[in-house]
Amino acid sequence: MLQIQLGPERPADPDDGLGRSTVGSRPGMSEQEAWEAGRGVWKLNADHALAQDEVQIVDLEGIVLAVGTVKGISKHRDRYALEGELLLGDPRVGKPTTTPHRSRNSVGYF
Repeated sequence: MLQIQLGPERPADPDDGLGRSTVGSRPGMSEQEAWEAGRGVWKLNADHALAQDEVQIVDLEGIVLAVGTVKGISKHRDRYALEGELLLGDPRVGKPTTTPHRSRNSVGYF
């Protein structure tokens, strides 16, 4: 499983490869908003990411904000975005992850 930990919401770079105006997490965000914030763009190991079937988007407290599938990646300069499908309504959303994110990096592989 791939896990992406989001920090607090902030403005996205003006040249954000996914056209987002903000990135990060905030209280009360929807699963769709968490998916869009969390699926990219990251410095990640493309081979490791593609070997995963699933991604969890979590906040700094380890609460699952969204779960999705990993179907591929797209390159955005020296970074990548995940391509896949949001698993809307996954029962893990809103609960603490069972695989706490121990890395200082935003992207973890479990």
